[in-house]
Formats: sequence, structure tokens, C-alpha cells
Amino acid sequence: MVHLSHSICTCISSAVKMKFTIVATVLLGLLLTPALAQFFQNVKGVKRQPIYRRISVGTGYQILTIDSETLVAVVEDKTTTESWKTVLNYDTGYIASRVVSENVCYISRMDRVVMPALSSIAVLAEESKNVKGERVVSRNIRYVISNRRIRDLSSYGSEIYSLCRGLTTYMAYEDQQDLSNLGNQGSQVWYNPASCYRLDLLNLLGIDYCQAQVPVQAQAQNL
Repeated sequence: MVHLSHSICTCISSAVKMKFTIVATVLLGLLLTPALAQFFQNVKGVKRQPIYRRISVGTGYQILTIDSETLVAVVEDKTTTESWKTVLNYDTGYIASRVVSENVCYISRMDRVVMPALSSIAVLAEESKNVKGERVVSRNIRYVISNRRIRDLSSYGSEIYSLCRGLTTYMAYEDQQDLSNLGNQGSQVWYNPASCYRLDLLNLLGIDYCQAQVPVQAQAQNL
């Protein structure tokens, strides 16, 4: 009889403990749910910091800044002879270059086939330089500068707006595109090779900005 009473008491005690554990777990869950929700919301809202890289190019170096939030990469040349800055906006699909010596800006459509991907541009830049930091440009692209001045910069993104604000800004077209905006017939490119301004981006891409040259025939038609 004593053993039976002891067993009954043990069962009751276990049931009470289990019930208490369940109730405590439920209450703890109710208390932690708002806190966990707030925690994950804060983690989700944390902005990823831009990536900075210093890339040796020739006798100088370039600063690469990558913002994965805005999908923008900025390359600033720090050589002793020339100074320029280029913004690559992978969101809007435009690139812009500010040439300090000429106090001018050029905006062009981005050729995504030639342009390195935003996710790999930093790694490629690091891999492309050799031990001496010499230029190892593997791709080239030429833009022909039109006489079309851009007065409203707002549609090209805030970074390009800040880069070119207050400067004379021209639209430049890739020489493989239809250059009817330059006033030429068809897609034939006319430019002055002596007028080209060369930018070497991160040992990866050579960009030439060349002044448009009106053909002799077109000049005669305009007289």
C-alpha cells in the first residue's frame, strides 16, 4: 500500500513538472518572439559597408570603391601626371568619367559584355596586376564624344550626378553602336585619333574618349 501511494505521488509530481515546463516554455516563447523579431529586423536593416581597394597601376595607384547596396563602383586615379574619376553604375547601366585637367564629364551607356561584373571587379583587379605593378589591360573600348551636352543629370543616378555636377557634360557613344546622334550617316565612326584621352581602369579595361570628327562630305553639305 505504501509503495502504491509512493508511485501515485511520483506520477503526480512528474505530471506537475511536465505541465510547469510546458507552461514555462510557452511563456518564454511569448516573451522572446517580439525580441527575436526585432533582432532579425535589425539584422536585415543593417547596411553593408562599401569595399575599398588600392590597386597599383603603372607608376601610381587607383582607389576602387564598391557599394553592393547601390550597385555602384567608383575608380579614382591617383597618378602623378593625370587625375580622373570614373563611376560605374550597374543599376542604371551608365558610366561617367570626370577628367580633372579638362574640367569636363563624359557619360556613356555601359557595355556589360566588356565591363567586368560588379561582383568580381575587385578580385579581377587584384589578379591582373603583376609583381611590378605594370599595366596589363586586357580589354579596350572606345567612346566617341558627341556635341550633345547633358543638362539634366538626375536620371543617371546620384553618384554620377555628384561627379558631374557643375561641369560641362557630354554624351559619348561606343564606336560599335549606331552613331546617328553624332550627325554622321549610318554607323560609320568618324573621330580624331589625336584627340583621344586614355583611361586605364584597374589594369582591366582601357577606355578611350575621342572627339567626334565631321566627315568632309558632311561639312560640305552644311555649308
